[in-house]
Amino acid sequence: MNEIFTTSTASFFYFMVAGSVIVYLILKFDKANRQKLNKVLIQAKDVQPMLMRKSAQQKLHTLKMATHDGKTDRTLVEKQLDELVADYDKGHISLPDYCNKLNRLLAMTA
Repeated sequence: MNEIFTTSTASFFYFMVAGSVIVYLILKFDKANRQKLNKVLIQAKDVQPMLMRKSAQQKLHTLKMATHDGKTDRTLVEKQLDELVADYDKGHISLPDYCNKLNRLLAMTA
C-alpha cells in the first residue's frame, strides 16, 4: 500500500487538485466578466457614437460660420442646412447620413 502513494504520485495528485481549482476559479471569473460586459453593451446599444456626434457639431458650426460670412450668396446652402438640421432633430435621418450630408454642404461652401 505504501508503494502506491509514493512522493511522486502524491505530488501529482496535489498538483492535479491545485490545477483544477485554479482552472475553476479562472472560468468563474471569466463568466462574471462576460456577464458584466454584456450588461454594459446592452445599456450602450442606443448611444450614438460620441466622436461622430462631436464631428457633426463641428461641421455644423463651420457651416454656420461660412453662411454668416456674407462673402457670397449662400441662401441655397442655408436652406439645405436648415432642412437637414430639422430632419435630424426630428429623428428622420441617422447620424452617419447626417454627417455625410454635412460633408456635402461643406464641399458646396468651399
